[in-house]
Amino acid sequence: MKVLCVDTSSSAGSVVLTEDSKILGEVNLDSSLTHTSRLLTSIQHILNHVGLTLNSIDAFSVICGPGSFTGVRIGLATVKALAEVLSKPILAVTTFEAWAEKAPRWQGALVPLIDARRNEVYARVFERNGNCLIQRKPDWVGKPEKFLQTLDSKSILFLGDGAEKYDELIRAEGPSSWEIAKTDFYLGRSLVSIVNSKEYLQKWAKPEEIFPYYLRKSDAEMKWSG
Repeated sequence: MKVLCVDTSSSAGSVVLTEDSKILGEVNLDSSLTHTSRLLTSIQHILNHVGLTLNSIDAFSVICGPGSFTGVRIGLATVKALAEVLSKPILAVTTFEAWAEKAPRWQGALVPLIDARRNEVYARVFERNGNCLIQRKPDWVGKPEKFLQTLDSKSILFLGDGAEKYDELIRAEGPSSWEIAKTDFYLGRSLVSIVNSKEYLQKWAKPEEIFPYYLRKSDAEMKWSG
């Protein structure tokens, strides 16, 4: 099965075409250009490179948030439109799940921190025991220092652009056993792993069943309502 995986939840955009677990083509680009101007170009570049057309795609996977409000909307709108036209299913994956997939061998507490701007983060607390990944607390949006004070695990691996941004704060607030993963911010390959995992078999959906996952209103929405 050929699946087109798309992440536009941050400036580090990622598009990957996979057939089962094999990667056929990949574009990763961290740029000041908006995803509007580069997403379709990246998709077409991959298809041209591997000699396929959109009609060859069997399904789509996309990051549904949280992250950049504009980025998430662009990615979802594009993927939903393509899936609708082609009558193909979509697997929507949260940014948290994609980040957790970047540390598949880590056992114990695992915390993706996503930069939410305004000196805030989006966060989720996972715990991995063997191959089982469980969410331990409700998702969080707020000041990173307040979030860190809620954590009681002695050993934690932090991931994400928020973890890198608040590196010094994490090290100051926590014990020496708290670790910060050093990795790139591209999540396309995480989607490939998730697409091929048994845990997500029941989460494929029709385009109209896919929605963005936000933990707070956008700045524009708050300004309008205020």
